[in-house]
Amino acid sequence: MRTYEKEVEKLLRQLGANGSYVGFQYTLFGICRVHKNHDLTTYICKGIYSEIAIHFHTSVSCAERNIRTLVNHIWKQGNRKLLNEIFYRELPGKPTNAAFIDAVAQYAEDLYCKTEDNE
Repeated sequence: MRTYEKEVEKLLRQLGANGSYVGFQYTLFGICRVHKNHDLTTYICKGIYSEIAIHFHTSVSCAERNIRTLVNHIWKQGNRKLLNEIFYRELPGKPTNAAFIDAVAQYAEDLYCKTEDNE
């Protein structure tokens, strides 16, 4: 049986991200936290960035910057077709960190639930 975290990690790698980016682990953690509590994206600085900073013993601004770097990398060099599929539309521009985390969390949740139903 697969875990939600493994599904998200696989999805991030399919998008073109890899573990050499510090933001990869921050984003993975953030998406998994949003899966458990969707309200964290409402106030992203006080919500998800704070939880990431506490968990990884870093600052909120560092967490935000590293996630932004990962999203920029995916936007510039990643799998744009999959990114558009995750957002259920063609994106006119790079998504914000909050939009990216929220969309990937929801997409992975839909995938994970579908996979669990078939097992």
